[in-house]
Order: sequence, then C-alpha cells, then structure tokens
Amino acid sequence: MAALFKKKVLVTGSTGFIGSHVINEFINLGYQVIGVSHSASSPHLKKDINGFTDWTDIIKDIDIVIHCAAVTRQTKLSESVLKSYEDVNFRGTINLAEQAKDSVRRFIFLSTIKVNGEETTKNKFLADDAVKPLDPFAISKKCAEVKLKEISASSKMELVIIRPPLVYGVNQKSNLNRIAKYLDKKIPLPFGSITSNSRSLIYVGNLVDFIHTCAEHKAAINQTFLISDDYDMSTTNIIHKIGNALQLKPILIPIPTPVLKMLFRVIGAHDYEVKLLGNLSVDLKKNKNLLNWKPKFSVDEAFNNSFKKTS
Repeated sequence: MAALFKKKVLVTGSTGFIGSHVINEFINLGYQVIGVSHSASSPHLKKDINGFTDWTDIIKDIDIVIHCAAVTRQTKLSESVLKSYEDVNFRGTINLAEQAKDSVRRFIFLSTIKVNGEETTKNKFLADDAVKPLDPFAISKKCAEVKLKEISASSKMELVIIRPPLVYGVNQKSNLNRIAKYLDKKIPLPFGSITSNSRSLIYVGNLVDFIHTCAEHKAAINQTFLISDDYDMSTTNIIHKIGNALQLKPILIPIPTPVLKMLFRVIGAHDYEVKLLGNLSVDLKKNKNLLNWKPKFSVDEAFNNSFKKTS
C-alpha cells in the first residue's frame, strides 16, 4: 500500500458521474489524485478541456491519466454540438495525450460501446471487432482512439481504451432513472412484451473497479476492452430489477413490439426504439482471460445500491 502513495493519478471530468466515482475509488485505494473539470471548484482544478488546454502545470508529475471528460451524446444535433464533439472529445483528448506522452506511464481513455455500433444481432460485440460508429458522438470517440494509438505507438506511454455501454448508479442521469421515477409514481409502462431482447449494462461500482485493474495490470497495456456487469437483461428484466430495488411491483402493459416500434417512429423517437426494444450485448472473455477480472458487485447489489429508497 505504501507504494500507492507515490503514484499520482489525474482524473479529467472529475465532477461528472463517472469521474466523481473514479476519484473516490482511487483516493480510497491510497493514490494521490488530482481532479480536473471545466465546472470544478476546490479541491478540483478548473480547466476548459479542449485542443488548447495547457497541462504543463500538473502533467509532469502524473503517473496515470484517467480521461473521463467528454461531451456526452446529444439527441438534438446542431453546429455547436458537433463542434463540441470535435473540440472536447477529439482535440481535447489528443492535446492531453500529446502533453502526457513523455512523462505519464499509462493513459486510460473512457470511450463508448457506440464505437462498435448501435445494436448487436446474432453475436455479442467483441473488443477487437471492426468498429462501426454511426453518429457524430461515436465517430468523435473513434477518431480519438485512432490518434491515441498512434501517440502511444510512438512513445513510451501505455494506452488502455475502455468502451462502456450504459453506466448506471446513484445520481445517474439516464433512461433507467426515468423508469425509476415512473415506477415510483406508479405510472404504467408499455413494455410488458419486451422480454426477448438483450442489453448489457455496467454498474459504476464495477466500472471503477475495472478501471483500477486496467491502471495496474501489465496485461492491460495497449489493449481495448468492452465492459459490462456480465449479466444481460431484457427491457422487462431491467424494469423488474429497478422495481425490486424500490420495493414496487411495476405495472407493465404488454403492447406488441411491432406496435411500439411504429409508435416510436411516428413520434420520431428512434433512439428509444433502439435502446428499449433492441439488443446490445458485449462479450467479456477478453477481460476474464487477460486480466482475470470479474464484476465486484452482483447485478442485484448494483440495482439495490443505485435505486433503493433512502428514506
């Protein structure tokens, strides 16, 4: 443990959902942690993360960078959103890596499963599959991955890329949180027939545990990993898990899948059609074989921790 106190970790996006959990995990494990965010206040450092950010004041003493900062996917695209993807997700990432490459030992990049694609069909996504990003957000992450590999290959900086699917946990902002609010208000949901699709999710507690493994394990060097709770569920299963955590029985109306698809298309909600009715499953064989990693928290523990009422 004493050796860990000599290791300095830089976490970008430190006030965000994932970044804040990463900060807590690494502090608890005994690392010296510096958090950076564009909206930070003390003890975090405030920096606008883009292609012009100057990292020289802190980067030379950093052993590990965990780059969580990103402009998240926006459903409504505009010129400003597209520019922010390029400025932050691509140029901000590459600028940080270029300044880190001569002194930082390992650079961990939080990418997205959307680099692999939007949906799985017969087979689960594998970490080393050919990529198929379909929207500007995923493309910005893929472009960052490509350039990071070039930087790593031409320097001594080790690179690890992690592509998570939907991340859930306390204080999340996602469709799962919306579902929890509907269940709490006893609002019926039209997903009683969605029992055969398959979705991979990742609890933030399991994600930060995996990030720590990737920060230290030799076999993680210059690898790309997919990550999940290793327990795929249908939309109905997910709703029941949330209900169990809330100690509520969901009211589910069994509307046929074709009808739901038609309704989503009529209202222009293609995103919801894909996320709630489609499949997105990832394979963790690489994580298990290379890193001997398995989820720290069971799915039931994860959902209870994320959704149980505190009062």
